[in-house]
This record gives sequence, C-alpha cells and structure tokens, in this order.
Amino acid sequence: MCPERATRTPSGRHRSCRLDGDPQAVVTARALTTAVLLGWNADLVEDAVLVTSELVTNAIAHGAAPVTLAITVRNGDEPAIVIDVTDASPDLPVQHMPGEVGHFGLWIAEELARVTVHPNPPGKTVRATFDVIDASLLPSSLPMTPLADP
Repeated sequence: MCPERATRTPSGRHRSCRLDGDPQAVVTARALTTAVLLGWNADLVEDAVLVTSELVTNAIAHGAAPVTLAITVRNGDEPAIVIDVTDASPDLPVQHMPGEVGHFGLWIAEELARVTVHPNPPGKTVRATFDVIDASLLPSSLPMTPLADP
C-alpha cells in the first residue's frame, strides 16, 4: 500500500495517497477507501469503493502521472464522502454510452455519486461526492442530533 497522508479536523478526516507507479494502484485505492470508511453503512462503502475503482482506473488509463487519490469524510451538519482523483493530463473525461465495452467508468460513477470535474493546471481533479442525507448511513460512533419538534 502506498504511504498515505492523514489529517483529522473537527469536521471530519482526510486521507490521500499517490498511486502512479503502484502496479496494484486500483487495489491500493480500494483498500484505502475501505479503511477510511470503516464503520459506515455497507452499501455506501460498497458504492464508494466501486466509484473509487472506476475513477482511479480512468486516471491511470487516460490521464498522466502523478495520479493521487484523496478521500475526505465530512461530519457535522452536512455529512458527505468526497473522493478526489487527480492526474496531470489536461484532457477532460469523455463519457461514452453504456454498452460500449470497457467504457462504463464515468457512467457508473455518475449513477452513484455527484461527479464534477475541476481543471487545475496542468491537469484535473475528478470529484465524486456522496451526500449523506440518511442518518442511518452514518457510522454508529458519530453523535446524532435528534430532530427538534415543530
């Protein structure tokens, strides 16, 4: 597994890892995502791991080094999981129609999360955001604030 950088803030936590040069980059990315989201709802973790796989595969296959993965877990009033995959290619992702062999990555990501592309010369970041609206998806260790009566 690649050396990762971890940061914890009052509103969440952040981990990042450089993946290019790792012959098992997608496996590494999946493992890091799973480790960061340990304790979250299993369905949400499964979706996040799948999206991570697709975005990292695309960055390695179609982007340019360096390729990095950053996972941010935001707690608080608007909990979310944010997955950023950054590479040095300025070429923006191209969405192909489902059914074309080997061209499902971006389509899958967009079906499961809110995907945005952020050019940042010399390359770009593809961001997948999972807004956590359902409190049952939060890890049980997070404090829950009851809803106020109307």
